[in-house]
Amino acid sequence: MSKSPKRKRLKQSTLSDMFRIPSLERQKKQSFEEEVLNELFNPSADSEFKRQQRKLLAEAAENRNCNSGEISKEIPRRCNKQATSSSSGCHKLSSNVESIAVDQTPDEPSTSAAAAASLDLSTSPTLEYHFDDSPPLFSDSEPQSSQGEVNDSDIKVPSLSREKSYGVPYSALNRKPECNGKPKQLTPTSEHTILFRPHIQSGRVPCPYPDAYCDHWSNDFVRMPCSKENLYPYQDENGKKVLISRWDIIKTTLEQGIRNSSDLENAILKYNARYCNKWNFQGLHSFFGHVLDESEHDHFFQTTMPAIIDLALQLPNICTQSPPLLKCKKNHAITMTQKQVASLLANAFFCTFPRRNTQQKKSEYSCYPDINFNRLFEGTYSGKKKNKAEKLKCILNYFRRVTSQEPTGTITFRRCAISNFPDWNRCNRKLCNLHVSTHGTIEDQGKGMLQMDFANKFVGGGVLGYGSVQEEIRFLICPELLVSRLFTEVLDDNECLLVTGPERFSDYKGYANTFEWNGNHVDNTPRDEWGRRYTEIVAMDALRFHSKGNQYRLALLTREMNKAYCGFNDSMTPVVNRSAIATGNWGCGAFGGDPRLKALLQLMAAAECQRDMAYFTFNDARLCSDLHNVHAFLIRHEVTVRSLLNVIQQYSKSGQSLSLYDYIYQFYTKYNESTDEEDQNASNT
Repeated sequence: MSKSPKRKRLKQSTLSDMFRIPSLERQKKQSFEEEVLNELFNPSADSEFKRQQRKLLAEAAENRNCNSGEISKEIPRRCNKQATSSSSGCHKLSSNVESIAVDQTPDEPSTSAAAAASLDLSTSPTLEYHFDDSPPLFSDSEPQSSQGEVNDSDIKVPSLSREKSYGVPYSALNRKPECNGKPKQLTPTSEHTILFRPHIQSGRVPCPYPDAYCDHWSNDFVRMPCSKENLYPYQDENGKKVLISRWDIIKTTLEQGIRNSSDLENAILKYNARYCNKWNFQGLHSFFGHVLDESEHDHFFQTTMPAIIDLALQLPNICTQSPPLLKCKKNHAITMTQKQVASLLANAFFCTFPRRNTQQKKSEYSCYPDINFNRLFEGTYSGKKKNKAEKLKCILNYFRRVTSQEPTGTITFRRCAISNFPDWNRCNRKLCNLHVSTHGTIEDQGKGMLQMDFANKFVGGGVLGYGSVQEEIRFLICPELLVSRLFTEVLDDNECLLVTGPERFSDYKGYANTFEWNGNHVDNTPRDEWGRRYTEIVAMDALRFHSKGNQYRLALLTREMNKAYCGFNDSMTPVVNRSAIATGNWGCGAFGGDPRLKALLQLMAAAECQRDMAYFTFNDARLCSDLHNVHAFLIRHEVTVRSLLNVIQQYSKSGQSLSLYDYIYQFYTKYNESTDEEDQNASNT
């Protein structure tokens, strides 16, 4: 065996310390609201029309208080609980937080409402939005395919500001398991493949089904590394080329043991020989040679690595049938055990999946994301890439956990395709309840809700490359999501991927080029009758825009609303049992979407699906205030989805210098005044 690369003995924690939960540092808050208000609200000469408009805007703004006016009356009785308050200033709260503080008390006058009272007609009733420099919530994954990379330096994370929360309280939003209805029976069907015997016992790993390995080597199933059809060209002692079992080579190689990163590289290339001159393992060597000290290095290769090898080689006994491929235009679900997921990911770690190492257009899996971890091990020859090391910490923490304590739960991956969408120009539903906050995250404060993954159409985006934004981070802290890349074909415009039951294993801090693993995470989310965590994640890819104007084209507006409807739709569940949606600036950041437009499109799709929403603006106080104000205004005026869509279309054709929300305020204010005048004239005659 080759020698281990020379390692620098840096003064770092031991491996056990590396996997310890560090205390979260309280992030410094910056308040800039006074400056914003002084900049935006300039009183000017009065007129009757202006006074009427200011009155309407002030009344709408006052509805930010969840206990006032008509909004509170619309909170479902099933959720009639009192809001809890919190004075926490942390940007990232602990996972067991159940509610977020409303920044203003019920008796405190609304600053925005007071400012709106002196608002000039020519001045925006919302904060002015600058498309080019508006800070994103979570920038989307790579704009290209799963092979492209986002330049993290181009992604700007907004600075922290004073925390704001508006709208209905968290306690008024449906969450699971509290809102759960009667559970469905776990039964395999033509549209649902179950890889284990559906007899769930708490604390025990379900038995795989069938009892003995049954192979499916075809275009409709994952081609498994342990298949007898997985053959590999080999040159014998006489120089003759023969085909032998690739799985036998994998077993022989891994059973010899791996003592360092060079051994790992040599082992992987033993059964991937054609990539000897194409793959590099600089990131892997840098991690074990420079990031970890000698004690950490030795502990991993002596303790964790043998357990990962055993987990990988037990694949035919753990996962006894090939998972079906979730192909385009097909509604199908796969439910598997966490242990089966772990075994599949252990094989991805050792790069054993056949025919998955090329993304050429004519290759068999060109429409699927890559699954083997070779790209994660890559690095530059000139130096280290920090986020690769942080990603490896997340992955190794996952393997440490699942090899030291056997996971007993299950996970469902469901591809949802819809062919019949609503006629949005005839949709008469009104907007549902909204909670909007500058602080909190989808994965923490969105617990029990349907949580958005701002996905690449190749699910997971650049998680195995250099990408480390919203989708990639979610896949790293919940590594079981990575297995979806094994069988999920690229998403079409009318499709999404719904994952139920993934467990979170890591905490993190930072974002994009500042992303860091921040310790082990213990997920205490309860499980349902199928053994799944009450965690639902929906992967939805947005369109990429190069200019603001393009997004207002009717065809593109419709596409985004249809995509959101596909992700939010739950027609088989009674309305009273539908959980709220936890989301944010979907399709913004690297994809160029306008956050204010995308927020409205999501609200419109949620209205048609009759689901409430929690919206996180990631410290963007301007967007938080704007979205709350316009939502309260639309609720007050009982605006329907079709009416709002019509106004958005008119705005795109108006050529006015007003912002979208300004135009909405002006349109409905004028409309109501003209209607009042017509009614008055009719009564006089």
